[in-house]
Amino acid sequence: MAVAERLKKLIPGSKTPTRPPVVSAVIVAAGRGSRMGGISKPEIKIGGKTLLNWVLDAFLLSSVSEIVVVCGTNRPDLEKWIPTDANKPIRLCNGGKTRTESVWNGVSETSPESNFACVHDCARPFVTPEIIEKVISDAAEKGAATASCPVTDTIKYVDPAHASVFTPNRDCLLAIQTPQVFRKDWYAAAYAKALADAKKNGTGFTDETSMLEKAGFPVAYTECPSSNIKLTTKEDILRARAIHLLRQKEEEKK
Repeated sequence: MAVAERLKKLIPGSKTPTRPPVVSAVIVAAGRGSRMGGISKPEIKIGGKTLLNWVLDAFLLSSVSEIVVVCGTNRPDLEKWIPTDANKPIRLCNGGKTRTESVWNGVSETSPESNFACVHDCARPFVTPEIIEKVISDAAEKGAATASCPVTDTIKYVDPAHASVFTPNRDCLLAIQTPQVFRKDWYAAAYAKALADAKKNGTGFTDETSMLEKAGFPVAYTECPSSNIKLTTKEDILRARAIHLLRQKEEEKK
């Protein structure tokens, strides 16, 4: 489907939502895992469950109406992890050349009955239904929201030679996570602007709410636990497994 046709599908005639949020989830599982040494991240196991299944279980317990899983070349492998007895529809779609394109493909595949999309990285297995609902609630009020976490490290802004330029006040810094929830019509408009800007100066975005803000839309920052980590390197797998084991031990003490 051409971009122009998808835009018409995602942008309704009304500029303001006239009904409560109906939210479609988009799980991004199309990454090649280059920083993992080529490992398919959705199939990494933590406590006997794949990352994909950890994420799906959380979203199946949430209020989202459907789930679209965006796949890359790993699609044939991921199909076997999709539960056949889920309490809501789960569909797979193909990703794009970049994360931005993959999310676009996923949102484009959501039902026209939904007016909000909830995008989440499959590489964040510790998302919970509570986190999802908090972000959805803030997005319903403001139009868009993202999970976030206060930064605890001292951050340095450096030049290309790694010479320190300045040290930002960490009290003013947030680490941006997923899920990110936003109105689908806002997203479509922001995506169209991003495409136009990319043709002029080649700029891109690493997350959807940054793209929305660049287009002039407000975004709420929902504070979430620091445990909502993203697995990027092999060391992160060990960290995730340690978190899972510690949680198991805490549950056993209860």
